[in-house]
Amino acid sequence: MRFSTPKRSHLVRLELTAMIDVVFLLIIFFMTTAQFVQRARASLELPVEVGEKESELATPPMVINILNEPYQPFVVGQNRIGRNELLELVDSELDRFLIGGGRIEDFEINIRADRSAASQVLNDLGAAFRDRGITRWRLSTQQP
Repeated sequence: MRFSTPKRSHLVRLELTAMIDVVFLLIIFFMTTAQFVQRARASLELPVEVGEKESELATPPMVINILNEPYQPFVVGQNRIGRNELLELVDSELDRFLIGGGRIEDFEINIRADRSAASQVLNDLGAAFRDRGITRWRLSTQQP
């Protein structure tokens, strides 16, 4: 009598190398985008206004935070700076934007000013922008 030998089942070989690569790419992507979000972070109490809906921009605007502080009231990224340093930074960002083929009419700045900050600081900043030919700047507010 002949007994049949058990048939071996062929398992599909699963390659995890490509999946691991994809997971690492996703981790790198989310870590990078999280860093971009941090550049606009500062603890502020924004004015309450209706405002307009956010628009999708090809290049994100420069974000300036204005604190209620007498010295170094501006925060760009994680750096607290004074007025002169801020204007030097705006000039360098504007130069980089223009060298990259942008038009000065398309250069945009987003200002996040604390509600309790002096309005004179904002007015002086607007005048400095006007002197540089910057006409597009927005003031961030909270929705009521």
